Amino acid sequence: MKYFKSINKQSLLFIPYILFFALFIFVPLLFILISSFIIPAGASPNYDNAEILKDFTFWVIFFRSIGVGVASSLISLCISLPFVYIILGIKSKKLKLSVLSFILAPLLIFTLVKILALKGFFTYVFDERALDNSSMLIIGTVYLNMPFMIIPLYTVFSNMPKNIIDASDDLGYTKIGTFIKVVIPYGLKAICSGITIVFLMAVLSVAISDKLIINSEQNKLLGNIVNDLANPSNPFDMQKASTVVLITIFSVGIIYVLINSIPWIYQKIRGGIND
Repeated sequence: MKYFKSINKQSLLFIPYILFFALFIFVPLLFILISSFIIPAGASPNYDNAEILKDFTFWVIFFRSIGVGVASSLISLCISLPFVYIILGIKSKKLKLSVLSFILAPLLIFTLVKILALKGFFTYVFDERALDNSSMLIIGTVYLNMPFMIIPLYTVFSNMPKNIIDASDDLGYTKIGTFIKVVIPYGLKAICSGITIVFLMAVLSVAISDKLIINSEQNKLLGNIVNDLANPSNPFDMQKASTVVLITIFSVGIIYVLINSIPWIYQKIRGGIND
């Protein structure tokens, strides 16, 4: 009884979150880890559970997914960062709210509807054969995921003290100089968060390749491979899907660490220069 009385009552509030993490994150990941190494029942003696990793097509799709993720993240950043900076300069609160609502309103629309609308627009303007390329994958991911880049940027920059900008003006920096030397370093963590979100959503996307591209078989992403192999009635496909998911988690985890280490590296470099 003394042990239970000594427990902080506020810590009990974490129990639902711990249960949620265990049931919906830890257990599925453990299942994926076990499934990727266990050979399914009825397999031949020569069965190789890492066969899919020896397939050249898999690595083509893998690096295509990474390329689409990197490109869409950088394009979204190049568009969102100046956009947010311009919005913050608007003095009218009504106009600022209207512009933000116009940009973020598509989040309320079903994703499939947005993809089909974008496909219909490009099909009307261009020939259908022009849609069968990786450029359309990048355009689709930027179109769908840009709000997820704008939200963290606006959240951080809207709380940026105005005296920082004023001090930069007093030091003689131009608006572009202030943007590069003051604004970007201030929101570096938000930039990395936005890049990470857009990158993950682009790499693991399923609907963009299936619905936006005319010939989706030639422009698959990692999400499409997992979706095609996720067949519970076939243990061999499930084993391959688990292997793909495991490799994807490992690779994306490394990229995630690299992206989020940028602020730390920047501070070390800046500290070395100041010393």
